[in-house]
Amino acid sequence: MHVNDLDETRRASSHASAGQHGFLLAIDFGGTKIAMSTTTETGQRLHEAEIPTLAQQGAQTVMRRMFDAARALIATTAADIGGELLAAAAVTPGIVKPDGIRLAPNNPGWERLALHDELRRGFAIQCVGVETDVKAAALAEARCGALAGVECGLYVNLGTGLAAAAVIGGKVLRGAHGAAGEIGYQLRGVPGETVFVDDGAPLEDFVSGRAIGERVSALLGRNVTTREAFAMRESVPQVSALLDDTLHCLGVHIVNLSLMLDPSRIVIGGGMARIPGMVDDLRSLLKRAVPYPPDVVIAAFGPGAALQGAIVAAGDAWRARRVPPGHAPLRAVEPAL
Repeated sequence: MHVNDLDETRRASSHASAGQHGFLLAIDFGGTKIAMSTTTETGQRLHEAEIPTLAQQGAQTVMRRMFDAARALIATTAADIGGELLAAAAVTPGIVKPDGIRLAPNNPGWERLALHDELRRGFAIQCVGVETDVKAAALAEARCGALAGVECGLYVNLGTGLAAAAVIGGKVLRGAHGAAGEIGYQLRGVPGETVFVDDGAPLEDFVSGRAIGERVSALLGRNVTTREAFAMRESVPQVSALLDDTLHCLGVHIVNLSLMLDPSRIVIGGGMARIPGMVDDLRSLLKRAVPYPPDVVIAAFGPGAALQGAIVAAGDAWRARRVPPGHAPLRAVEPAL
């Protein structure tokens, strides 16, 4: 059979399987875009859509735009394969609680957004899952990506924001309040840094994609995107020095995380993951500074790891509805990863 024919056969099979019952929806509220995908019950992707996040418009406007795009995606999927929406899951920056999302300073209004209830009402379904984006991405990498089979690993997301997630025995470490891995709040140890209680995130405000763009813009006196900043690295000495210092600072913090956790592998995800030379420089620093240096690789799902995490969360939420009587169901708002 020809390869294209085989692909068409597989797609037809997944469509037929989904159409017998219905399909799931996964949503990733990213820093710059909201990515969505419908899938079969087993996680095979069907249709996808993407819109700008525009977080500064506020939570209610962002949610209204998301629902408009998601309903169009649901209608397209239903027309294509039949069936109806069975379950939905969304991943987002911050720590998801029943009455709002904590530690999401780049998303105005998120602190009052009861995301689980909003999704349940907006899609008129009962089966809903929500999770922190980086923890969901780490789970996806642990299930079927670059951390599969790794006993102790670390996922580091370098994007608009900065966060990490430790994977131990195939499970994502949550911490006492669900906030394990919020490394953006780590102190850099420099005078005058703005700490959490004063609305600061010292490390994220220095090394994240958002921070790099802002710092280079201030340096040059004009608006510069993060992508443009890295394009200047070889030609503008001031920018080169700023980026070298920034990436060294990031490397030092990843070294310290490695000394704490002793991972065998570190997976780098997010929009900054493919910066030329970053992985090689990080490997070199780890080899010099860590007694048992971990391997460093790019996330198997690349910038789409969080969406893949949402797909995993949607599948887990759908399967959890079948918990036998007398057994405690998985929590919908703060799932045990």
